[in-house]
Amino acid sequence: MSEPKDVDLLVTDAVVVTMDAERRVFVDGAIAVTGRTITSVGPCREIVPAVRPLRTISAGGAVVHPGFVECHNHTTLHTVRGAFGDTISWSSVANDFYVPYWNAVNDEEEHAGALLACLEMLRNGTTAFAEAGTALEPDTVARAAAAVGIRALVGDPFLWDIGGFTGDSPTVTRAPATTERSLRLLGGQLWRNDDPDALVRGHIAIVGMASSSDELELAARAAADRGGVILNQHQSYAAQDVADDDQRLGRHPLRHFEEIGVLGPNVMFAHMNVLREDEVEPVRRSGMSISWNAPASMMWGVGGATRGRHAELYRAGVNVGLGSDSSNWANSFDIGRAATLAILAARDGRRDRTILAAEDGLTMATVNGARAIGLGDRIGSLEPGKRADIVIRSEALPEAHPRTDPIAAIMYATGSKSVDTVIVDGRVVLEGGRPSLVDAEEVYRLVDGAAVAVLDRMGYRTPRRWPHLA
Repeated sequence: MSEPKDVDLLVTDAVVVTMDAERRVFVDGAIAVTGRTITSVGPCREIVPAVRPLRTISAGGAVVHPGFVECHNHTTLHTVRGAFGDTISWSSVANDFYVPYWNAVNDEEEHAGALLACLEMLRNGTTAFAEAGTALEPDTVARAAAAVGIRALVGDPFLWDIGGFTGDSPTVTRAPATTERSLRLLGGQLWRNDDPDALVRGHIAIVGMASSSDELELAARAAADRGGVILNQHQSYAAQDVADDDQRLGRHPLRHFEEIGVLGPNVMFAHMNVLREDEVEPVRRSGMSISWNAPASMMWGVGGATRGRHAELYRAGVNVGLGSDSSNWANSFDIGRAATLAILAARDGRRDRTILAAEDGLTMATVNGARAIGLGDRIGSLEPGKRADIVIRSEALPEAHPRTDPIAAIMYATGSKSVDTVIVDGRVVLEGGRPSLVDAEEVYRLVDGAAVAVLDRMGYRTPRRWPHLA
């Protein structure tokens, strides 16, 4: 027998859900990690004798899987999570809340919200996320992600040039909707990719959703191509923005984007709730990805989760990942929950319990999400050579028993409650449900104070349907 190889970390006694091409599950599995990288995965009887670890973590028979990938969120809006209530109108959300908020918030308050968002994602088993390009100061997100120890993609702030989501929204003072400004800032975060090992990277993000001219769309696609990164934007969320696009473009937007050359394998559009029949083939042909943000559609009642085409596109081979969108769509940043809601909504909307299964939810949350954000060669599965982004579950829950189907258990039963330990880039950043690098209570204190301060400057009071007495 050869001499055991030195490794930094060994995870043993695990039900290892690899998400590799063969979707292998090792029921008594182990994972060895050296530095940032997974060096071996397989049965304990093969892996354990072959390595000499500095540290060993026993999963105690629990499920271990790749970290979840969050394809679309507005990270800094956690500063005022839930503040505008859950029945505000579409027109009021921009004019009465979002634009006043963005005109009032400062960098420290954005940073507090980003810290909370990163901490929440980590606690829920997410190890990588793509920010949607609506942080006024992208470095507030970058610093928060680095502090918590989570992998992140950041983009330039508010690249739009038509005038907001519907063309008539008031101005965001620090981000006026002009072509000159957007082109000047475009690609400004790609310097982060000079370090191939950087945990926080840059990508191209424009607002989209009826707020971007063809000139900006094509410039953004070209910048993504040059930088070897993805182009990320909102698209076809609801009837309102789709009607704006239809009127402005004179045809359905996905057909238009294909014809002018915007679509491609390095493009990810978020939402895509409203697609017409003639838009399906352009999506499929292009090789693009979709971030299906089912909770955000369901909260607003736009019908995307039940009547959209996401499940059918996924079945047709389109790369569909998952996103949470904004905390002010009353969402938690929990990709496992998003996967469960996507599965259940699709089944209910089609009256077909076979349209999506637990394994499909886990696929969208891991390998598909990694591909969607342009990191499929690095993360999304537990394989030798990939980065060690690993989630270790706990069996110390009623919902985790009996031990029958481990994938169904995490999709339908235990949810994020069972996330115990999270490893990102080979480093343990959550252990026993507690973050290793930041003080959670201090983060809560910061964001609670930030919420009070910015809402006071806005003069905004959260609507109450029931009396709240002192």
